[in-house]
Amino acid sequence: MTPSFFCLLLCWLAIPLQGLQILDPEEVEYVRSHANGTVGGSVTLDCGSTVPTIFIWGFTKPGTDNNVAVAYNYGQGPKLQSQSSSLGRLQVRFNSSSLVIEELQRDAEGMYTCQALYDTDEGPRITFYFNRLQLEDD
Repeated sequence: MTPSFFCLLLCWLAIPLQGLQILDPEEVEYVRSHANGTVGGSVTLDCGSTVPTIFIWGFTKPGTDNNVAVAYNYGQGPKLQSQSSSLGRLQVRFNSSSLVIEELQRDAEGMYTCQALYDTDEGPRITFYFNRLQLEDD
């Protein structure tokens, strides 16, 4: 990679990243909740009361540190990751960022994290929504 190409790449990437700078830790909010479900049933996990500009849903299985993306929306509509199929039938509710899991599988138990970026008039705001899902057998 030539130095001029590398410089051009960095300059190109710097433009969108400038709008995402969160300089004040008070601009980051953490919300925790707990949900219960039944294997084979369904559950809705919330990611705020308003639709964020960008969001990413991640899943962490109990006893691990591995957070795997299961759904996201970068402003082009929600997308599901293929590895999410082992958790059940996932969808992002229309006109929201809530994650709906139907036909819950035993492997769906764990921590779901929604990282939400809100582009407000006062500047960017990030909220992490932690949803612990606990399942019972049918």
